[in-house]
Amino acid sequence: MKNRFLLLIILFLSIFAESKEINELPSMQKFDSLKAKAQESINTNQEIIYLDSMLNMAQAMDSLRLECQTMSFLARNYYNRMNVDSLMYWANRAIDLSLKHEFYPSYFDAFSLVCSWELYEKDYDSALDKANRLYQMAKDLDNVDGMIASYETIGLIYMETFRYVEAVKSFKEGLSLQKQQVNPRYAYQFQFLSYIIESYLKLKDYKNVNDCLVEAYALVEECDLEQRNFPVERCLWLLNSYNAEMYVLQKMPKEAKIYMSEARKYDHVDDFYVFCYYHIVCSSYYMLIGDYHSALDNVDMVLAETDDDYLPALKLKAELLMRAGKEREAAALYYKSVNLIDSTYNESLSKQINQLRTIHEVDKLELKNKQIELEAGRLKLTVTLVFLVVLMIALIVVVIHSFYLKRMKKVLEKSDEDLKRDKEKLLISERALSSIIEKLETENRFKDDFLISLSHEINNSLKSIAGFSTELENFMVNEEHKKCVSNINESSELLKKIMDETICLSLLQTDRTPMAYENLEIIQFCRERVLEIESQLALGVTVNFRCSLDRFILQTDVARLKQVLDILLADAVKVTKEGEISLICLISHEMNVVQFIVESTELGISQNMYDMVKFESIDNNDSHTQGVNLRMAICNVLVNRLEGSLSIDTDYKQGTRVVLSHPIVNN
Repeated sequence: MKNRFLLLIILFLSIFAESKEINELPSMQKFDSLKAKAQESINTNQEIIYLDSMLNMAQAMDSLRLECQTMSFLARNYYNRMNVDSLMYWANRAIDLSLKHEFYPSYFDAFSLVCSWELYEKDYDSALDKANRLYQMAKDLDNVDGMIASYETIGLIYMETFRYVEAVKSFKEGLSLQKQQVNPRYAYQFQFLSYIIESYLKLKDYKNVNDCLVEAYALVEECDLEQRNFPVERCLWLLNSYNAEMYVLQKMPKEAKIYMSEARKYDHVDDFYVFCYYHIVCSSYYMLIGDYHSALDNVDMVLAETDDDYLPALKLKAELLMRAGKEREAAALYYKSVNLIDSTYNESLSKQINQLRTIHEVDKLELKNKQIELEAGRLKLTVTLVFLVVLMIALIVVVIHSFYLKRMKKVLEKSDEDLKRDKEKLLISERALSSIIEKLETENRFKDDFLISLSHEINNSLKSIAGFSTELENFMVNEEHKKCVSNINESSELLKKIMDETICLSLLQTDRTPMAYENLEIIQFCRERVLEIESQLALGVTVNFRCSLDRFILQTDVARLKQVLDILLADAVKVTKEGEISLICLISHEMNVVQFIVESTELGISQNMYDMVKFESIDNNDSHTQGVNLRMAICNVLVNRLEGSLSIDTDYKQGTRVVLSHPIVNN
């Protein structure tokens, strides 16, 4: 007793000191400072002292608006602390004064508190009547604060009568309107979120419970960081209790215990509602883990504060007694709970609630229709404006276009003379170009004729050299001299082939003969190519042909394809002294290509010379690779005519692999 008295003395002294500091400020600053202090000590006796000071100051300032606002704050404090007499006194004073002077935010706040209290006291007829009046007045005044208060009240009615789905809809509409306010009330937003979370917990919709909890935690954190006057500890106490209840309902005691421990950090906060909710959750948790003694202690704490008339606590205690084997006591509590439910949810009340819901839904439809009409009017006005703008733009474009046409006509008249002069110059240039082309074609033909004549003369000389060297070889006795004569023969033969291939390449590059495409059965064609080279193979070398099909028709220029394959196979024969040569035919409809692959077990063309299609020079004295660039250049020209490609597989390490790709369908 002495300790309490001492605490009261300290409390009054601290308030007196703060009041002394406040009195030194201007009037409005004093009021705002007191208001901040009151919000910091929300739902406590200290808040009442600050609010009384605010009321006296508002009366001294002759500000009826601030007086009404302070009265509604007093009413909410007594509502949260379950002091019905003081609640009704201040709420009715706020209602009368604010309605008389049309301070509607304070009016709706106080009126909804009275309605909610009557609902808590189970005076449902009066509560429903007030809810209807509240909604109709908010609707008639088109007042957002009134609509928010009516959505809260209607949602609470639905909650009290176990219509949780309708309750969630009503609370969400109120929350949406609150978020749209220019100066949103964050405590009010949290209150709506708490109602929604409780409704989802009753529905066991844990996903939505979790989503709303995340939003509520974020709101509390934001208000705490921005140092707004916000009951952070009360809100965290309640949110952790919600989390614990969610895990208790899902029979997850480990997770529930974590949040119960977090909630216990704030049980020093003076809030009757959260106190009851927290201890109900604790009781449910202890019942889940089988600690019935602790569960009964917690539920009895709630019943002691609510005069044994709190339905959730009664039902929970009845279940605990049943599990503890006290069936008679449990039956008595169940009977009392059923009577409370029956008195809550009678037929008359159900009809009134349905009537309220019908009025609410009809008004929503009317509002929606008005919004549609308004949108239609706006759309019509927008269309008209767009039409006028388009018409003006069209007129401006026509005027600008007419000026532009006149100007362009002058420019075109002037340009016409320039075009005539340019045309004459162009004709002169065309004639000069035709003359140059004819000259080039004549020179090109002369070059070809010269190369052919040169080749003919060189071939004749090489034949003579070959003939004399053959005769000379017959007279040679010394082996070294014979080898020299043999080298003369080989070199003259190689020179003859180089000249032939040079002429061939030159003629191919200047040839404009169109491709002669025809159907070719390539499997038999490939077998014939293999048979032709069998007689040219070195001793011990084998040749084979592989294909997965027995027959395939390809459209191609047969002569050009034969020439390419013959060159590739001949080169393979020339370089392969042992092992084998393979001709492989692969057909891919997905890639639209036939691949002719020539493989030899010896390295015919070194890896660093694989880019032969660029026709680079090769510094190589090996007689097996002499003339490779010319032959590959010939192959490249022929393959380009066939619209295919030629490459050496540099990843192939067992010898040489040359790949000729031919399209199945030519463009």
